[in-house]
Amino acid sequence: MKFNLPILLLVFIFSTAYTQENGFKEVQLTDNNSNNRYSSYNKEGTKILFESDRDGRWQIYIMDIDGNGESRVLTSTSNDRRPTWHPFKNMILFESDRSGTNELYTYDIDTKALKMVPIPLEGHKSYAEFFSNGVELIFCLETEKGNKDIYRVHKKGKLLRKLVSNEQKNRYPKASRRGDFVLYTSDKNNTQDTDVIYNYSVLQKSNNKISFFKDDCSDASWPNVTNRLVFSGLIDKEDHTTTEIYTMQTDGSRKLRITYNEQDDSLPHWSPNDINILVTRRMPNGEQIFKILLKEPL
Repeated sequence: MKFNLPILLLVFIFSTAYTQENGFKEVQLTDNNSNNRYSSYNKEGTKILFESDRDGRWQIYIMDIDGNGESRVLTSTSNDRRPTWHPFKNMILFESDRSGTNELYTYDIDTKALKMVPIPLEGHKSYAEFFSNGVELIFCLETEKGNKDIYRVHKKGKLLRKLVSNEQKNRYPKASRRGDFVLYTSDKNNTQDTDVIYNYSVLQKSNNKISFFKDDCSDASWPNVTNRLVFSGLIDKEDHTTTEIYTMQTDGSRKLRITYNEQDDSLPHWSPNDINILVTRRMPNGEQIFKILLKEPL
């Protein structure tokens, strides 16, 4: 069966415009024939960091908050992935396979200093993020069985502690502003092969499930000034089959749907003042970065 591309695009544009009437205003920030993902704001909210495979491998890019001024942060022959900002400095943390194994690196944008985080563990390290104190970080370590455990460590490789360990894939850890809780996504204790969001208490060393097994929820992130988490989820599966963006209270209550469209939305990230959300959307030409305007005028 042959499809007419202009007709498909017209249907896509109409369905997107129709469904967005139920949600918030949106701005598309990237638009190219590649995948652009893992977007996040710097502390001032003036720059957006993200990864892109437009050069044939994953590389780290930066752009203005309106999507203009795109430029590559680093140039390498390796895959540099999942960049995140330091909470106080003009520095990023990312993972790279430049040594043959996924290791974690910091890069100071001002001084151009590139350093590997000397973590005394063998195996692929991923999904790294700084704690709010700026001197510690959290990351995932892939085990020999392909599962992922979550660790906390000083940026100099000291004070290594395992936070979450089981026979499942635990990923996308996000520490709270005070460092007392860690959000993460896991498929543990789940017979339906869906992801569930957990909140780990650093002090009590306990796990609290805050999404339901019947839903497929992941990529939860903490707010900066409000008390609402943001996450991607496939909820009400009888009504739609694509993941959308939601917010909820820190205990998992009062879920609010933010996006309404026919594409998968994932990897949400709050702006510094929680007035908009960056998301990754699977479009016909690849994954693209959108800004969802909650309070900010279009």
